Amino acid sequence: MFHSIIYKSTAKESFVLSEIENMLLKAKKHNKSQNITGCIVYSDRQFIQIIEGPEQPIKELYASIKNDERHFDVKTLIETKTKKTLWDDWSMAFYNFAGSSDQNKHSRILLESYFDRANENQSNSEVLRVLKSNVLELLSDK
Repeated sequence: MFHSIIYKSTAKESFVLSEIENMLLKAKKHNKSQNITGCIVYSDRQFIQIIEGPEQPIKELYASIKNDERHFDVKTLIETKTKKTLWDDWSMAFYNFAGSSDQNKHSRILLESYFDRANENQSNSEVLRVLKSNVLELLSDK
């Protein structure tokens, strides 16, 4: 069994893109060591993130995320047990929609292919549905 959490939050103004990228480098290393997979979508200081993996490490990571002072208004969108993670091979994917129109278009194409590559038995799951709907809402003006 695995555990999946999707949340959204708002970055503080002082949490700039270079710091977000440094955070991601640390997260990738940590997540790989804990068998955690995930994805962060970032646009207009808004984050939507999914983290999946063994229950205890996921709960510990999420507690740490909720206490991180670089963002606020953390809202859990879904927390559930799953038989399989959405993706097996991502320690932490990052999609940044804070660039130019062309960069955002490219990121959106990559993100949609990411959704399309969900594990076969998870392609119709509630977790993927919640992730996609919230991300598409976030990106509705991109």
